Amino acid sequence: PVEAAAVVRYRRAHAFLRVVIYLVTVYGTGMVVAGRTFAVTLFDVLNFGPNAKSIADDGVTYSIFCFGVLGAVIVGWMQLLLCVLDMAKRSSSCRVEARRAMMSSAVVWFALDTGFSLVTEEIEHAIFNLPFFGLLIGPLYVMSVNDVRI
Repeated sequence: PVEAAAVVRYRRAHAFLRVVIYLVTVYGTGMVVAGRTFAVTLFDVLNFGPNAKSIADDGVTYSIFCFGVLGAVIVGWMQLLLCVLDMAKRSSSCRVEARRAMMSSAVVWFALDTGFSLVTEEIEHAIFNLPFFGLLIGPLYVMSVNDVRI
């Protein structure tokens, strides 16, 4: 009975993490295919960086390029996390290592991205990172404390 409940919690956390990965993949893809929308609309609304209307056209074009590159990196990272997550589901012998790899990549991203945001006084972006970090780490924690042989 206790073990059955742990299995259910583990599977729910696993499924939730898949959804988070898919949503972040959509976000990253949006940065690639709709860079102008991100540069001019979404990031202005979120107050990330300078207002796009105050940047010269060349700067906006370069910002769109940067968003595209960043979006591609985000999509690649999410696909790697998805592969590692699926590998751990198929092989219980590598679950601990898989979670460690996913957790360490999220911690490194969070520390560097949030630290850089704070150093450059982009407080809104640092705050924006908090829920993303929680959505990545939370399910991994639930999976680690409920890991039983499935």
